[in-house]
Amino acid sequence: MKRCGVIFIGTVVFLLVSGYASAYDLVLLHGLTNKHQWSDSFLDACLDTYGSGNVYVIYTNESTRVWERWIDGKKLICCGENDYSAGDDSVADQSYLMTVKTDLLQGSYGLSSTFNIIAHSMGGLVSRRYIYDNPYTVHSLVTLGTPHQGSPLAYEGDWIDFFIGADDAVDNLKPDWVQDVFNVQFPAPGPVASGGGIYAIGGDGDAFDCWGWGGELYVGWWLLSTVHWTDSDGAVPRDADRISGATFVYRYWSYDHMELVTKRDVATKALQYAAP
Repeated sequence: MKRCGVIFIGTVVFLLVSGYASAYDLVLLHGLTNKHQWSDSFLDACLDTYGSGNVYVIYTNESTRVWERWIDGKKLICCGENDYSAGDDSVADQSYLMTVKTDLLQGSYGLSSTFNIIAHSMGGLVSRRYIYDNPYTVHSLVTLGTPHQGSPLAYEGDWIDFFIGADDAVDNLKPDWVQDVFNVQFPAPGPVASGGGIYAIGGDGDAFDCWGWGGELYVGWWLLSTVHWTDSDGAVPRDADRISGATFVYRYWSYDHMELVTKRDVATKALQYAAP
């Protein structure tokens, strides 16, 4: 139990909680090239639930710099650089970088030995690989718009142009690799801690409200609609965000891929399944 004071009055015990008592801390992991970044509102909802100092953001680049952000008086602990160099490697390489950083955070910065993850997009695949690389370390994983069946956009040059320098990452989003290789080798849920599991949340945008970081979601929505004949959130086809072994809990019909990391109500929903 973290940060609890105990006062005895007669036979009655009062717990005065100065932070939040929890069995697990929370780790947040971004998606492809970190283009779609957590909003302050999303982060604040996580901090409101977990308490100051119990929420960690990992960026999967080479940097192991640990730094703090303060949001509404609550401390967020970050590892790596919050730039577009994060998330441009293969799933295996990103899982390795995540392992290096969780080991560092557990050894020197208070991250609990077992923790929950909320992961966006490709970060969900990285987290699934991490679960196998670090058995029984993760309790619950909540994925937001993760292409558990891959995305055909990984074949489309007009879309890939938005992610120059991320060839290895994009290759690991191709449906044939995700379905025939990754999902066979690393089926869900994998070796999660006792009582835990994987939970999936999806979106479903339309052309008039899909934009994203630089128009890539509009391009993605158009390609998926006209070339691949499927609805999507602008990056992931509808139902490609599902996988056997994970519980699909909710679809936001009016939220695009980026809004899954910016809307506070998405955070609130995810936190129901990634409880401290």
